Amino acid sequence: MKLSEIAKIVRGKTYGRKDFRVRTVQPPETAGREDLTFLFQPGVNTRAGAVIAAVPVPGKSGVIVKTPKMAMYRLLKKISSPRLRPAISDRALIEDTAVIGRSSRIEPFAVIRGGTRIGHHVIIGAHCYIDTGVRIGDYFTLGPNSVILGDATIGDFVEIGPNCVVGKSGFGYVKLKRYERLPHIGGVRIRDHVEIGGNVAIDRGTIGDTVIGAGTKVDNLVHIGHNVRLGRNCLVMGQVGIAGSTVCGDNVVLCGQVGLADHLRIGDRAVVFAKSGVFKSMPADAAWSGIPAREHQMVLKALARIYKCNQA
Repeated sequence: MKLSEIAKIVRGKTYGRKDFRVRTVQPPETAGREDLTFLFQPGVNTRAGAVIAAVPVPGKSGVIVKTPKMAMYRLLKKISSPRLRPAISDRALIEDTAVIGRSSRIEPFAVIRGGTRIGHHVIIGAHCYIDTGVRIGDYFTLGPNSVILGDATIGDFVEIGPNCVVGKSGFGYVKLKRYERLPHIGGVRIRDHVEIGGNVAIDRGTIGDTVIGAGTKVDNLVHIGHNVRLGRNCLVMGQVGIAGSTVCGDNVVLCGQVGLADHLRIGDRAVVFAKSGVFKSMPADAAWSGIPAREHQMVLKALARIYKCNQA
């Protein structure tokens, strides 16, 4: 693809050789003279023959854009692999009362139990298991080896990665002579345009539902406990753990390895920085960090005082 063609896709302005032909798109550190790369910060060294950045790079051909990350999104969306063609493998096990919409793809050794209703343009990966009574919307993708258990409802344009478990009973027990599991009769509700990474566990509600709000994105290796409610457009990064019945508002950001205790209320647009442990509810628009988590600026000032004392 020529650089001039790429400029139209990313809505940028070319400089240097407009007829430069791009072999592949690579990271700055591995790109060669026939490759294109993205530079998010000025001054990064690269051998790439062409770059996309917010300012011209001397000695290179390239495309100037206002926001390189948005340009990356537009280009990768254009050149990424298309959806797999519809097909239902004869090695999949689909019970008679399951309903599957048109133009769907069911890969080998998937198991779909009776009473399940699956929408149109759906992809179910190999070795997946979908339990009785699950409801799935249109344009859904389920990665290989994932499990969706009973009383789960999933909206449209949802993507769940490989090796996920949705709808298992949560970690709830009562202590008699020994610990006895508390029966879970709730479900899981995943709204439209949610993306869930690989190796994620989302527990069903004990009573009532666990809810993932529309547009929320969940990274790999996350655990969402029973009766948790995530609002719209939240970001939940890798290795986060959210204990049961905690409620997060809209546009909440939980950075990597954050832990939230149970029965908390996290306000809209709150941010919790990496490796923090949150043990009390947070107001809207707050930014917290540390263990136990406190207001982020307070933590930074305390750390500055500690480091200053150590240097004295």
